[in-house]
Amino acid sequence: MKRQGAGRYKLNKSTLIELPCAVPPLTEQEAITNALSDVDDLIRSLDLLIQKKEAIKKGSMQLLLTGKTRLPGFDGEWEVKTLEDVLNYEQPPKYIVKADIEDQEVGVPVLTANKSFILGYTTETFGVYTDTPVVVFDDFTTLSKYVDFNFKIKSSAIKLLKPKSSAVNLRFIYELIQILKFSTGDHKRYYISEYQHIEIELPPKGEQDAIVEILSDMDLELQTLRQKREKYKQVKQGMMQELLTGKTRLV
Repeated sequence: MKRQGAGRYKLNKSTLIELPCAVPPLTEQEAITNALSDVDDLIRSLDLLIQKKEAIKKGSMQLLLTGKTRLPGFDGEWEVKTLEDVLNYEQPPKYIVKADIEDQEVGVPVLTANKSFILGYTTETFGVYTDTPVVVFDDFTTLSKYVDFNFKIKSSAIKLLKPKSSAVNLRFIYELIQILKFSTGDHKRYYISEYQHIEIELPPKGEQDAIVEILSDMDLELQTLRQKREKYKQVKQGMMQELLTGKTRLV
């Protein structure tokens, strides 16, 4: 390896081809390859199943959350409301983390509404948001997350959304928000300026609850499949460490 800059080393081609490695007989190479390929096949099959289940949930959301498909036993009228009619919002300053965020899963999660979601953890015990469940809404990206555990946040560009009455299932509103379409462009606070004025159709509370139960069951199934896929990926990593180094030999 050659030194490159202060304290850095670079593995170049000439060095790489000179590295010694243990190579098993061809028959054992083929057996190892087959074993790893079998795990790859399992992972790919789970990928396809997850994609299928995600598509089913997306389609179900479009039908159930808009009233295009009604569940058996429900025929009550859906009311036209704005998000402002059904949700209160809270500004976040008192929940913003002050100290550095740590990667170790110790203390209170620090959240964002974007794809990374959990940015890290803090041991701060003050200013922790505990009135869950709540929807964490990013004012600039318009991304949102449904949160049912205590947390702190990183950014002031967040709105914390709660239902105004017990006649509103917050999870129903959260799922509905995921299929609402509107454009973003200017750097402005979207919830106050635009989002809270969007009209929605709201079914009676019992139908909200029934729809949420169906979608939650789909989420649970997807979570189980993703965990299973991650387990197979870890199994493959372990197999590679054992089989490709000769620590474990195939009979």
